[in-house]
Amino acid sequence: MAVESAAFFSHHEHDLDGAKAAVGQDFFTTSMDLLDRTASYDFRFDGVVLGALAVGVAQVSSGLRIGTADLEDCYYVNYAAGGSMDAHHRRRAVEVTPGYGAVYHPVKPVTMTTSDDYGSYAVRVERRAVNEALAEEVGHALPPDPVLDPLVDLRSGAGRRWDRLVRLLCDEARTTPSVLSHPIIAAPLHDAVITGFVHATGHRWREDLERPVRSWSRIPVGRAVDAIRSDPAQPFTPTVLARLAGASTRTLHDGFRRHLGTTPMAYLRLVRLEHAHAELRAGEPRATTVAAVAHRWGFGHVSRFSQAYRRVYGRTPAATLHGR
Repeated sequence: MAVESAAFFSHHEHDLDGAKAAVGQDFFTTSMDLLDRTASYDFRFDGVVLGALAVGVAQVSSGLRIGTADLEDCYYVNYAAGGSMDAHHRRRAVEVTPGYGAVYHPVKPVTMTTSDDYGSYAVRVERRAVNEALAEEVGHALPPDPVLDPLVDLRSGAGRRWDRLVRLLCDEARTTPSVLSHPIIAAPLHDAVITGFVHATGHRWREDLERPVRSWSRIPVGRAVDAIRSDPAQPFTPTVLARLAGASTRTLHDGFRRHLGTTPMAYLRLVRLEHAHAELRAGEPRATTVAAVAHRWGFGHVSRFSQAYRRVYGRTPAATLHGR
């Protein structure tokens, strides 16, 4: 799915009505009640909406009972940054503690009860996006409502990698200016979170997902290379490149490994690095900056851009820009 723009949100509320309105604006309609009606209340919620995805980090000072009628055709994941939560959904009870996340389906109500001083990460993904990502990864069509396990383990492997991506997006959402304002950076992060989710969570297609693929043909690789070379400034993602190549994402990944010794996204970064190098060489130091060039070519962190640049060109981007 295309990510044309990022919509950032930041809420700080001291009453339940304000908190309910904030969650309803960016996630879903909910009810909220204090477990201790005499307790003080402080609610913070910061994050970003990107295409089919919304991520945020919330903090509540006092224990709450939270309810939703439905999740508006989206999957929702909530996991603790601090404190704990008990959840009930689809006739199952789930205890949410650090290292684990609760996965809620688009249908059936959800009831959540938090501890005091509960901090959490919240991820909402449109049902269609989850279905498409999982079908793309396993290589065949799926039912319209894939049944996922109610608990996702975030302590190791795919779960831990997905947790890092979610935290990265939340950190970037609270940074001004945010690199997520650049579609060339936001689009692959958007797809990485959704694809990472279907790898992190449990479902009955796990064996299909983990089955290795083999690609002997150079044709899909050539198509992807041509697309990258013709317009490297496009907000390419692994899914977009695979569709342009006429292959699945895993098939294209294997083809790049086999024939070019790299991955599609690593190849894309190298081509963009070439263009950044040319722009720095031709640039006027008083009219541009290394950060501006890095962000324009899809590098979210200037330090990582500088490291990659130096490995390839043997000097810093700043030295190239200033003609040294």
